[in-house]
Amino acid sequence: MKKSVTIVLFLMTAFFAGQRASAAGGEGPFFPGSRIALRDGDILLTYAPSLLNSCNRTFAKPEGKYAHALVYVELPDKGGRLVDFSANGLRISEVKNHLEKLREVALVRPRVPPDKGRLAAAFLEMKRLYDEKKIKFDFALRWTDAQDGRYYCAEFISHLFRESGLPDPFPLNSFPADDFWVNWYAEHLEIDYARIVSPNAPLHLPDFQLLSEYRSNDPAEERNEIILDTIFLRIGEYLHDDKADIRAPSLGSRLLVNIAGLGLTGGALVRGLPRKGRTVFVVLREYVLLVMNKVNRIISSHSDREWTREDIAVLTRRVADAFRGRYFVNRE
Repeated sequence: MKKSVTIVLFLMTAFFAGQRASAAGGEGPFFPGSRIALRDGDILLTYAPSLLNSCNRTFAKPEGKYAHALVYVELPDKGGRLVDFSANGLRISEVKNHLEKLREVALVRPRVPPDKGRLAAAFLEMKRLYDEKKIKFDFALRWTDAQDGRYYCAEFISHLFRESGLPDPFPLNSFPADDFWVNWYAEHLEIDYARIVSPNAPLHLPDFQLLSEYRSNDPAEERNEIILDTIFLRIGEYLHDDKADIRAPSLGSRLLVNIAGLGLTGGALVRGLPRKGRTVFVVLREYVLLVMNKVNRIISSHSDREWTREDIAVLTRRVADAFRGRYFVNRE
């Protein structure tokens, strides 16, 4: 695993260093083997295996394989930088420093570029508001036209584009009134599912063009990706098809919910969620990590076997079902 990661990082570093943008002032090729230089307004859709990312790309609409969105902005004092708004706050970073950590990346470009300086101006105004603590991350992931000072990644970019006179890359979805997940999110998470827009939205819009994609070649990351995606697909089947409910949290999970609510631990995401959502998230995290660790142990104990994607998925479903009764109960 270390050797594979080292090779990927070496290639990425070499390509980032090897080609710089010319007159447009953009970044060099945004991933190994690419000849595309980034330009103002480019959107990067990303995925790295994690509980939240796999949950996001499994359930958010429109569907797709990416779980987070960033935007490339030409700043007057720094040049081209990636702008990232997440539970960890507003971050400005160089491209190579960010992409090295990711499993999958897509470059999406607006067909009509922004007028020079407009996107930077919109961003700098938002950064000023952020620095003055007038805006913050929206843990309810609720897209809204009326700016209430709370944003998540896609909504933040949507605001920048609209302020710059560009088409909206993340418009709201439409759902029927009786949509299962709209009602389930409202009841169990206190989150308005109908106002959550997946980072994959620009891939479905005519005003945006998918230019290129990159996927790192790391067997351990690929295995974790398969395991996590399979677990969340199974959870969706339990809740939707089997009409199951999530059991009450264990003592350990209840303690984590309580101390996270006090801001003592649990990370920004857990602390920021509504209490119902925080409880469900902590229970599901306990379940997902239990299944994931069990699957990895089984695979490691049979290292002489060649594990295909389907083999890993089948094993994960079997382990998930074995622990189902501990975390899910059929509705009466």
